Amino acid sequence: MLCPDCHGHIEEVVASDGPGGLPRFYVPCPEVHRALVPSSARHQWSVNLAGLADALAATLGLTGNSTELSSGRLWRLGRTTWQGSPRDVLLACGLHWDDVTNVRAAIVRCRKPLIFVPQAKPPDDLWRGRVPPVLALSQVATVGDKGIDVDPLEIVAAIQDAEERATASGAPGISMEQLKLMIRQQVKAEEKTSMTDDVFVAAYRQHGSVRQAAVFLSQQTGQDVSKDQVHRALQRAGGAAAVLNAENSDSVVRSTTSGERSRKAKKTNRPNS
Repeated sequence: MLCPDCHGHIEEVVASDGPGGLPRFYVPCPEVHRALVPSSARHQWSVNLAGLADALAATLGLTGNSTELSSGRLWRLGRTTWQGSPRDVLLACGLHWDDVTNVRAAIVRCRKPLIFVPQAKPPDDLWRGRVPPVLALSQVATVGDKGIDVDPLEIVAAIQDAEERATASGAPGISMEQLKLMIRQQVKAEEKTSMTDDVFVAAYRQHGSVRQAAVFLSQQTGQDVSKDQVHRALQRAGGAAAVLNAENSDSVVRSTTSGERSRKAKKTNRPNS
């Protein structure tokens, strides 16, 4: 800081032990040796994270309002669409800190999250499953005359990189043709009376909507599949967000802790009376 005594040079602030165990701050000065730094001169700027979230949301042109999900740590900036599928865009702070458990849980509940962090990206093993796209603002954003500027190509590259890594590790899900084959095999094997939760979960992951998944399954099976049936299967699999972010649909269904509950989950689509 600028020397508070002679105002003729800039120095690093030095702390030393003071009376009562409190530190005293000063800068070296050739005229007075030590120039004490008053408390009023030690006030520094800090980032208004909520303001940063609002500015970033406006720059990205997202739908919906910016909402704080975890106090001072996580914001849902809004929603965007990537290849026909909606995604929640987030701003997160401190993902590399020790107390990240609650923040991570809030992120996993979001829909296919795309995450911005100020600078430090978390290690991949934080997610314990599918690794979402994470972009450091320090690498993809600048402050211009009209606010924050973000390179859209960096966003696309981050999403593609995350999806390629997920595909290389065997996640997520199955193709549409594989899903149709699964349906045909199960309907034939079960004499058109039931389908496993795997089918409901896979259909939801393909369409991203409970209603659209029900319509698709009704068309493929010739049966009246309701939104409630899809919804119940998703709840047994841990919820819609867990399904969308899980490593694969099989692991979601197997994660139920009760053996009896798992057996009941095997047959959910019964003929209407």
